[in-house]
Amino acid sequence: MKKTVACLLAFFAALSLLPAAALADSFHPDDISTPHVVLMEASSGTVLYEKGGRDRAFPASTTKIMTCILAIESCPDLDVMVTVGDTVETRGSTMGIVRREELSLRSLLYGMMLVSGNDAAKAIAEHVSGSESAFAELMNQKAAALGMTGTHFVKSNGLHNDDHYSTAYDMALLTRYALQNEEFCKIVSTPYYDVPPTNKDSDGYQLGNTNKLLYTKPDETENFEYRYATGVKTGDTDQAGRCLVASAKKDGVELIAVLFGDPQGSSGRNPRFINSAKLFDWGFDNYGALDASDLGLEIDFTFPIAGSDLAELTARADLSGAVITDTKEKLAAIKSNSAGITAQTALTRKLEAPIAEGEVIGTVAYQYESATLFSVDLVASQAVSAAPADATPHPSASPLITGVPGGDGDEKGGGSSLVFWLILVVVLLLLVFVAKVIATKRRRRRIARKRRAYRSNYTRR
Repeated sequence: MKKTVACLLAFFAALSLLPAAALADSFHPDDISTPHVVLMEASSGTVLYEKGGRDRAFPASTTKIMTCILAIESCPDLDVMVTVGDTVETRGSTMGIVRREELSLRSLLYGMMLVSGNDAAKAIAEHVSGSESAFAELMNQKAAALGMTGTHFVKSNGLHNDDHYSTAYDMALLTRYALQNEEFCKIVSTPYYDVPPTNKDSDGYQLGNTNKLLYTKPDETENFEYRYATGVKTGDTDQAGRCLVASAKKDGVELIAVLFGDPQGSSGRNPRFINSAKLFDWGFDNYGALDASDLGLEIDFTFPIAGSDLAELTARADLSGAVITDTKEKLAAIKSNSAGITAQTALTRKLEAPIAEGEVIGTVAYQYESATLFSVDLVASQAVSAAPADATPHPSASPLITGVPGGDGDEKGGGSSLVFWLILVVVLLLLVFVAKVIATKRRRRRIARKRRAYRSNYTRR
């Protein structure tokens, strides 16, 4: 009886789980009502899902992703002290800095990215470029370089301006680029940051990240924490709605989710966190990553080289960090048929010495079923020196002599000279022999002609 009851309880427990599992299996990104959505694989830039991703939208404070990476690249020393200007931005969210306050660039970056400080963004822009307008020019130059064709920046903080816009796809491109910077990754993945005391604040204070995917505050009743989350930035304005650029990493696959334009209303700020987590789960369930170095690919290639004693240069494909991202079914097919992967090399410089070891000389594109899986650098496996200039021969030297007795390495030079004289004697003897043979043949022909002439005269008589 007890066994029967236990089995029934287990059956009903399993049955109660079926609806949840069925719901999880039936989810598709199209179910999300957010108007602008992009899910991108970070290492390759492959778009796994897109809805309205190229349509113009207002990015709000996700703009600060650009401000952050530009500041890090422009000022590598994040501990440099910054003096806040005479005008401080007070609109929207702020970190609370005041006029003429002195604090590190690092603190301003954390204040901008964690609590979305509009005041911090303005101070950073003025520190880097002297003014917000000059910094906006720098932002647009960077956007163009990254291929963000649907973007135009006016403000460093993202406060609304009709001429300040972007797209979900462009912001995914920007985030993919920024995530390659370790300092950026450290900042956007930090739940809390302690601002040290300043000349205007003797106590210092703590900042908490607005990205609920990263952690749950002790006083919050709802938990939106996502175990694989690594960043990045929230954004909120009346015109932009609720915005989120998020990143997550699982089993070597890193995904970027961009959600723009959720309306502000009774639903609050939380649907973007719920939807991004669903997007990530869907992406991780359907897509995977394959380390290229596990496929046994051809990596060594040889090329003829000019200006060197070497006839060929060996170069190697740098597969470090090369990852193939695709559906799990496609990755399984690639792995089982790695012999079907071909390599196409392309040189980016003239192969002429000198060449340094490790120097990039071209690229290698690996292809499967006529599609390029990935491309990597082709680097020289060895250093190649230029061939020495031809030495000017000694006036008394014969071009056949390979060594001079009495010079450096006399023993070697004497041996080479002896070989030369032996060869010369043999050549002379051969010449004498050939001359004798020729002379003998000529003498015999003359005698034969005389005999024929004598016989002819005798016959006529």
